[in-house]
Amino acid sequence: MTDAAIMVAEITKNSSESIRVVLDTFKGHQLVDLRVFAAFSVASVPMPTKKGLSVNVALIPDLIVALQQAQEKAHSLGWIGGEA
Repeated sequence: MTDAAIMVAEITKNSSESIRVVLDTFKGHQLVDLRVFAAFSVASVPMPTKKGLSVNVALIPDLIVALQQAQEKAHSLGWIGGEA
């Protein structure tokens, strides 16, 4: 992450990892970065791992549609409850 990075959200993955959604730039490209951050000990500051995805912000609408489709499918399979 650069100094200009904007953290949009953080989602708890498990007791030691979270997923951060960050807007950033790299070599002039505007990106959305979804990255796993891990605390490698109880007192440590969460650090980025290699696990993640960085794509051009122009792909955000396509990612949203794909995630909505995944949500609908998971709901139809009974993997998650509530409204789909």
